Amino acid sequence: MLASAPSLENVAEWMSEKGIRTVRTMITDLHGQPLGKYLSVAKFLSGLPKAHAFSDLALAGDLGGTPHLTFWHSFRTPMLGDIAAKMDLSTCVVDPVDPETAHVIGQFVQMDGSPIDLCPRTQLSRLCETLAGHGIGVRSSMELEFFLFDQPYDAIRAEGYSTLSPCTLTSLQSIYTLRDAYRAHPFMQRVTRQIEALGIEWEAWSDENGNGQIELNLAPLAPLAMADAVMRARQVIFEVAQSMGLAASFMPQIKPGHANGMHIHHSLHDFNREQDTGVFEPLLFDASEPHQLSALAMRWIAGLHHHLPASVSLLCPSINSFRRLRDFSAAPTRQGWGLDHKSAPLRVLSPSPGTTRIEHRVGSSDLNPYLAMSVIIASGLCGLDADLELPPPMQHTGWGQAPGASDLPSDMVLASQALAKDQTLQQYLGKENAGYWLKTRRHEWLSFQEQASQSLNGAPTLWEFERGFAKL
Repeated sequence: MLASAPSLENVAEWMSEKGIRTVRTMITDLHGQPLGKYLSVAKFLSGLPKAHAFSDLALAGDLGGTPHLTFWHSFRTPMLGDIAAKMDLSTCVVDPVDPETAHVIGQFVQMDGSPIDLCPRTQLSRLCETLAGHGIGVRSSMELEFFLFDQPYDAIRAEGYSTLSPCTLTSLQSIYTLRDAYRAHPFMQRVTRQIEALGIEWEAWSDENGNGQIELNLAPLAPLAMADAVMRARQVIFEVAQSMGLAASFMPQIKPGHANGMHIHHSLHDFNREQDTGVFEPLLFDASEPHQLSALAMRWIAGLHHHLPASVSLLCPSINSFRRLRDFSAAPTRQGWGLDHKSAPLRVLSPSPGTTRIEHRVGSSDLNPYLAMSVIIASGLCGLDADLELPPPMQHTGWGQAPGASDLPSDMVLASQALAKDQTLQQYLGKENAGYWLKTRRHEWLSFQEQASQSLNGAPTLWEFERGFAKL
């Protein structure tokens, strides 16, 4: 709970004392898109402690706004009725720019308040509870990569995304360049101040390798809080860009050689001890074991490794995501793990008890953070519950002709096939949820094939830009 967040008992008083006139709700759909409503305080309070109504299409539509009417999940009815959004008051915070507006995050539920497991936030909550049943807690952090452009969204769209002007000093690609970073400093100064006001701690930002590319690193949190922070940070980045006449995009690939990923770091600790005593006891490090990794760590990594091909479907959710997964593009394309190995999909850092962590490097910038953490935890749980063989760490580059390594799925069809075959991972994610997700991927693939021709030399199509440039 944020330090100043209200409770159910005092929320009306809290709203009054702070002079709140409007409440903006935020709920994340399957695609990682933020949805919500602006409510009057009276309307918001009237929906507590239950929820506010939404059409079920909020959970059953594609990125283009087309409803999925040919396949179903148990939360849906033939009447295409309403579902609801239940607010988590622990996430309530005052808007840093408009002090008369409060923001609150929620999740989709049935109209009677019962949970909908397909809701991404609910899925992640369930898996965290399952892991806690093993006595294990997770801390995670995410690296947000995006492109910043000197033009507003309207102008970019009007020009068919053909004349993008990156916010950079030169056309040369570079990284950690202070002069390019300085060009983006006024923008990032506003971004970091606003996310701080929302209770989100950040660690660093810098220019990245692509022209106009920026990376923002968030401080570690519990998985649900981290996913909430990512959704809020993305929205702040969009809003600041909009207000400054700029455009920011989390689209994975804007043009060949310019791609956004989202690396996810996580560590494990003793959940019960933290709950009982407040002491944080890491579980991944063991100086007496090979690679200084505990037996639990090796089982967890084995689960991540074994289920990596199937995980790609959720970590790289769009057609455009897979344009990033190309050999020698700095994105991992081969299955494996490595010790402080930046070309491996699973990079394990084990310098000390308090800093040992796993960096999952497969995810693209447009991933749904709730589903991404869900599939990571589900894969790790598979490793804890089964005796899986973990190969030796990679000693070679994780792309190109990596000896003995299997290819990761390189397109949406192959990724879907890998998930469809992985019955164990589906069981942890929820069979019905996994089945519904696979149907949405088939729908997306068919939509791409029907409405957009394959581009030459790997360049994104107009169909991809319309779907991904501003919406995510």
